[in-house]
Amino acid sequence: MVTPSSARADAKAAPEGEAAKSRRSVAPRSIRGRVVAGILLIIPVLITLFLIRYVYAAALTIGARLVSWLARLVIWAFDLKESAPKFNPAEATWYESLLAVVLTVVMLYLLGWLGTNAVGRRIIELVEKLVQRIPFVDTVYGAVKRMVQALSGTGAGGGVEQKVVLIDFPTDKMRAVAFMTNVITDTSSGKRYATVFVPTAPNPTSGYMELVPIEDVTPTDMSVESGLSMILSGGASAPPNITFLKRGSLVQRLSPETGPGTRSTGTA
Repeated sequence: MVTPSSARADAKAAPEGEAAKSRRSVAPRSIRGRVVAGILLIIPVLITLFLIRYVYAAALTIGARLVSWLARLVIWAFDLKESAPKFNPAEATWYESLLAVVLTVVMLYLLGWLGTNAVGRRIIELVEKLVQRIPFVDTVYGAVKRMVQALSGTGAGGGVEQKVVLIDFPTDKMRAVAFMTNVITDTSSGKRYATVFVPTAPNPTSGYMELVPIEDVTPTDMSVESGLSMILSGGASAPPNITFLKRGSLVQRLSPETGPGTRSTGTA
């Protein structure tokens, strides 16, 4: 005889049994499945170690030159009767490598300090003016600088703050994550366009540059860092909740009367 209490117990146990069964089915049972699971677990570790090794090698190479220059400076300053020692990163001891890396970090810190105070910015502007006088170098330097500023959110073309937005791409039924980098105005029609960079995943250094009517851009509340992390992970690290603001709401916020200045394009 089935009592109401036993029926309720059976009904409660049924979902738990199905959940346990689904959990068991997710776990790989075959040798191939476990090998694939192991590969998926080790890939992030290997990529992280590769990046750390690359950064360390770059810092060591730069630090080796700094050590050589510092040694020559000391010999010249104290008028020592010795030749400057040669620093070979491949044959360096652990403390020599540590000194090279520390010098690289100190150099980067000093550069960052110079770039965040008035005197340092004046010096950097002077150096950039000299670079802009070199043919071809000025084009490459300017393009790379603007791209880094756009992806990092530290600078803005035409006074427009970098934003993570959505655009219709590649069809009007799909949405692509993009970085809005600038706003330009067509002087022949008065229509305003947002310049957006649509990066590819998981390599955000390549992608597409699109001119999108400003009224067709959907802004979001995502930061540039969150957008880059989302692209690098192929969407796996996307925030669980994202606010999609009203489509075309940037029209009023970036209008010439109330918003930042814009650049113009078109025929005079």
